[in-house]
Amino acid sequence: MPVKIYNSLAGKIEEEAVCAEGLMKFLYGSNPAGSLALWALFRRAFFSKICGVWAKSKTSKKYALKFIEKNNIDVSEMFKKPEEFSCFNDFFTRELKFGARPVSQDPLDISFPADGRHLAFENLSAKNSFYIKNREFKLAEFLGSESLAKRFEQGAMMISRLSPADYHRFHWGVSGIVAARKKIGGSLYSVSPIALRKNLDYLLQNKRVLTLVELGGGAMCATVEIGATNVGSIVELDNLGDAVSRGECRGYFNFGGSCIVTIFEKGSVKFNADILKYSAEPVEYYALANQTCGKLLK
Repeated sequence: MPVKIYNSLAGKIEEEAVCAEGLMKFLYGSNPAGSLALWALFRRAFFSKICGVWAKSKTSKKYALKFIEKNNIDVSEMFKKPEEFSCFNDFFTRELKFGARPVSQDPLDISFPADGRHLAFENLSAKNSFYIKNREFKLAEFLGSESLAKRFEQGAMMISRLSPADYHRFHWGVSGIVAARKKIGGSLYSVSPIALRKNLDYLLQNKRVLTLVELGGGAMCATVEIGATNVGSIVELDNLGDAVSRGECRGYFNFGGSCIVTIFEKGSVKFNADILKYSAEPVEYYALANQTCGKLLK
């Protein structure tokens, strides 16, 4: 089945070109050999580490240039020229020119945390049909805490899925104080739509980094960066206690596809009507980091 997304930049529904689609269907389809390869190799940390070593090698530079051309990646917004990248991972974690991802100045706005395909829901307690219809999202297991799950119960959530061709630095979608952070261990399944439509629990089973941000007035926001196949590591550029501002670059994923989940407490935000409309279908909403996706409620 084709993967449909709404491209907010083009203003139309498009079919997503899934990276390594044939391999994804082999690993996450009904082929027993694919399931065995997934279990024995592709979800394992050592496989991603081996890929990470290659991505940081000089021999991978040539592949970066081919990847840019094949995926029609906009080189005009890159801080470095394509030929200046030392290896594939140098390209993958690339910085952009100043102003390439502008952010609004309204203090009540919230922003998309990354380039990618997004789904947004205003009530986590409702039966949300994202990726798999009527599949329960186990918030306590995802956050690794019953008390945090209780705090964010009936809250709003946004899932931001990055493909390997996307800009892989992520930004703050809110302003506040970094209050807590913890790493949650796990596997490294793919977060491609093919994989997630087979098993939503991959979001719960993959390794991830949970950060809590104090927004002011007692409100809290949780952000979770999720590793995936070939993601060597998740790099955070801020520290506990730091004051952070919406739009700032907050970190990056090393080589691989990735995912970010942002969760707000009940009644604290209102997402834009268009992303809610497409998410209800569900059709992922393509947008860039720092574009406005909603507002904080006073």
